[in-house]
Amino acid sequence: MALWGVPRTPVDSLRRPRLSEPLESATAAVTLLAPAGLGKTVALAEWARDTAATGLWVRVRDRDVDGRAFVQHLADELIASGLSPADGPLRHLGEAVSAGTDPWELLRRALRDAGECVLVVDDVDRLTPPAAEGLIAQLHELPTLRLRATARSSTALTEPGLAVTLDALVLGVDELALTRDEARSILGAQADEATLDEVVASGGSPLIARALAQPPATAVTAAATATPAATTAPARNRGRASNAFADLLARRIATEQWESRLVTFLARTSVADELTVELATTLSGENADEAERMLDRAEREGLGLRTGSPATGARFRYSPLMREAFERLLRAEHPREVRALELATARWEAGNGYFHRALVRAREQEDWALATAIVREGWHVLLRNHGSQVRELFAHVSVLTLRKLPLVTMMLAIIYNARRSNRLRALEFFALASYGASRQASSASPPDRALLAGVQAAALRVSGRMPQALVAADRCYDTLRSMSADDHELLGPNEPSLWNQAGTTFFYNGRTELALDSFARSTAVSDTRGLTAGILALGMTAGVHAIAGDLPEAATTVDEASQRDWPEGWLDGYSGSFYQIARAFIALESFDLDEADGRVRILDPHRETIEHWSLLAHLDTVIELLRGNAGEALHRLQSTVRAQHRRRNASAFSTDRLRHTFVLAHLANEDAPAAARALGPAHSGSGRGSAVADPRLTVSRARIGLARGLPDEALALLGPETGSGGSSRSRAESLLLATAALAQAGDDEQTVRAARSALAFAADRRQQLALAFVPRPALAELASVLRRADAPDLAATVSAVLGHAFIEGAQSDIRLTPRELEVAQRLGSGAPLTEIAAQLSVSPNTVKSQLRSLYRKLEVGSRAEAVTRLTVLGITNATEWTSRPAPGDE
Repeated sequence: MALWGVPRTPVDSLRRPRLSEPLESATAAVTLLAPAGLGKTVALAEWARDTAATGLWVRVRDRDVDGRAFVQHLADELIASGLSPADGPLRHLGEAVSAGTDPWELLRRALRDAGECVLVVDDVDRLTPPAAEGLIAQLHELPTLRLRATARSSTALTEPGLAVTLDALVLGVDELALTRDEARSILGAQADEATLDEVVASGGSPLIARALAQPPATAVTAAATATPAATTAPARNRGRASNAFADLLARRIATEQWESRLVTFLARTSVADELTVELATTLSGENADEAERMLDRAEREGLGLRTGSPATGARFRYSPLMREAFERLLRAEHPREVRALELATARWEAGNGYFHRALVRAREQEDWALATAIVREGWHVLLRNHGSQVRELFAHVSVLTLRKLPLVTMMLAIIYNARRSNRLRALEFFALASYGASRQASSASPPDRALLAGVQAAALRVSGRMPQALVAADRCYDTLRSMSADDHELLGPNEPSLWNQAGTTFFYNGRTELALDSFARSTAVSDTRGLTAGILALGMTAGVHAIAGDLPEAATTVDEASQRDWPEGWLDGYSGSFYQIARAFIALESFDLDEADGRVRILDPHRETIEHWSLLAHLDTVIELLRGNAGEALHRLQSTVRAQHRRRNASAFSTDRLRHTFVLAHLANEDAPAAARALGPAHSGSGRGSAVADPRLTVSRARIGLARGLPDEALALLGPETGSGGSSRSRAESLLLATAALAQAGDDEQTVRAARSALAFAADRRQQLALAFVPRPALAELASVLRRADAPDLAATVSAVLGHAFIEGAQSDIRLTPRELEVAQRLGSGAPLTEIAAQLSVSPNTVKSQLRSLYRKLEVGSRAEAVTRLTVLGITNATEWTSRPAPGDE
């Protein structure tokens, strides 16, 4: 195939073989560097039209285009041309870049797959320096790639030093200027020598030669003379050919060769960077056929070039100097029309994905309603590719104006927030956006309210302000549900992301069902519209199910998500975090520690910034505990929390979730008092109390009680409604802790009944971790009871997990005096207190006093309870104990 996207050149354009030769060479990079009017684009297009090379022509549309935006443009064109397949590395470039993937790496892979390839970049000097360096890096990495480019100002590609490391050539003014013979070819054989001298003296510009070949229109000449600045601009701001052309138009007054209708058409359409027939019709007021005819005429007159074909959406672009002349004419002759034409062009650009160009026009014309609409529609593109440009664009807009533009202000807040050094400025914008949103809540359109609420929910959640984030998420969810079909269309590709942000906020506020509902809606909308955000929602759904302990649903969703076409970098970054978390939990439930650890390690590069750090810390801890590294697990957990506090990334909500992880780690280190303290001052005591509202807190307190050898306390905490509330994970842990407590309390019959129910529920939810989190002595006693009760299947289930249990029993903060210890060691013998007094050579009253102190410390009320407690603690044993107390014991 030939080069894709080459602009069409005029039939009578001058062919210059002397320029085609270096362009056709094997040189890695050839750049045509000259001011406007020297025919760079036409010369390059003439070569590109004839070459047998395979490749792609692209034009840099905006100024200061960074690497992400440029690579996205290249990706679109490479896929459209067929040089990169639709399922190749560039298929989801935007989403991949948003996830942190290097766009240049994906481009390199695509170009490598394309083989021998020529890339033509028109106006390469519009790239930012880092983007130009990125392009050069491609040439260094890919020997099969050649670059041909045009530039009006110096760039990294035109630096002399580049030739030291790369085979690079620059064709400058001397090479691009017309020779005398070439000028004669344009002017005609009858051209007089004075005219030839004028062309050469003006810099050998083909545009000057064309202008001299036939007199320009009076109207155009008037435009050149109407604005003095057009002829008196300093030379440093205009190239030699540009000044010469302006001077030529200013001084030549000739007979009119273009009808006024054509001139008016050219002036009105010069507002746009590029034209389709549709846009030309809108701007000029002509019908489509007449607009098509006039664009053909402009092309024949050499006023610009066309790219593409009617079938693929042909675009016409004026040459820079001609456009400048016609814009001056428009502003001089029709100044009142300029604003409407600019805004019409902006609306067309926004509708065709040129969001930054559209936003620039809206900002310049101070049409804030249009600016808001552009931001709403192009949110992701503007954030991803034009962050610094948007920041500069609104740098001098007053606070009084910005407070009326909450959507724009929220975008600025996110842009500033991307850099730590701008954090305070970001917070100012967040506050300003929130104020504006509250003021406009009743007047803003539903799509705007939904988008702003979703962004607020995300920003507040990430900054740890969970209650406020929940309010915003509720508002987003309710607005989305109540919107009309037309309003949903206005949100476009933003809608699935809003469902995702609302769902994530619901999850982190404990509203799991609403979270799952939001993710389901995101997936449905994405699948209907062919968007990728639904893949992220599937991953989130899998993670929420796994965290909640619903492993069958988690596994099913993981399988479905695995079949999807994930954008590059999503699985390894923030977007795929819940998918990886789900797979880690699934692996842990089968005690595949290496698989679980591998899933968590994938997310290590994002630890400092990822908001899901507390879930990763929990997984890290459990993995180390199951490996038998209790000390390492606790140390890493403490270090993680300290680090997040230093980064001000440890919200109260995140640290609250980790209280229960700390309980596991402290109990594994045989430190029950520290485990109790981890639950907070209100829960650090070991006394009995009614169950609290949070099922997780109840489970943690019961686990501490069981580890301390207080099965009765554990049962009292769990209560008769054990396993009736909370998530499936909390319910399974509650049921199994209660069953093990019954076993330690000696109620075999009730233990078996409870075990059947608890183990059936755990099996249905595919949970085994809940068994491993039961203190080992209680778990061993449960297995013994089940074996004695002739329930081998249940006993086998418990015994299979016993080796993974990491919490030892007999953990106590009880401190007995030596005399109390002597009394305690003799209680299990069943001997009367008088006999114990005789053995200790003290009076019975002394033993009774010590016994009362012992009961108080053990928090029991009878000798039977004391013996059970002391047996679990390993201080005595109950093998000789009978339930009938000896005389004088009580």
